[in-house]
Amino acid sequence: MFRTKKIFFCALMLSLISVACKSKTSDIESNDLPDLSKQSRPYVTLESTTLRAGPGDQFRSIAKIPLKSRVHVVGRDGEWLLVVSKKGNPPGFIRLGSAEPGDGRELQEFEEPRAVEGRFETLADTQLRSGPGLHYPVVTKIAKGTKVNVVDEAKGWLKVESKQGRDPGYIEARLARPANNGR
Repeated sequence: MFRTKKIFFCALMLSLISVACKSKTSDIESNDLPDLSKQSRPYVTLESTTLRAGPGDQFRSIAKIPLKSRVHVVGRDGEWLLVVSKKGNPPGFIRLGSAEPGDGRELQEFEEPRAVEGRFETLADTQLRSGPGLHYPVVTKIAKGTKVNVVDEAKGWLKVESKQGRDPGYIEARLARPANNGR
């Protein structure tokens, strides 16, 4: 009997909450929602860190973010920073102590337009993926200093052509720079 009343009470509370949520959300206009890109602040990682699906170690790992990477922080949940991607990758959380605020110059330098075709050199060990994003499978690993032939760019990822005639792959644009012709 007590269990039946408890179930009824829970069902009643859930239905009241859903009605309250529907009435509140119907009054919200899309213009009332904050623009996260305007709230974004540049941070730089102090260590190699894990991007997680939620604010805690119990959430699944989305990606590894290397040392001295620039990230865009839009909020905080306790001891975790909410990071968004300007390249179309999923948002996630990193530990508060693993990054510090960066200055705007770093961010501007990072986002400067550049040539996206020709010989590039990798700036760190990286992974070649089958598509332009962290959710695509890793095809192979590429060592720091490797020269690659870039044929296009998509969402902050460089499309790399294979010398052996295999399908092209993608590396993060921030992990490569145009190679010097004299090298």
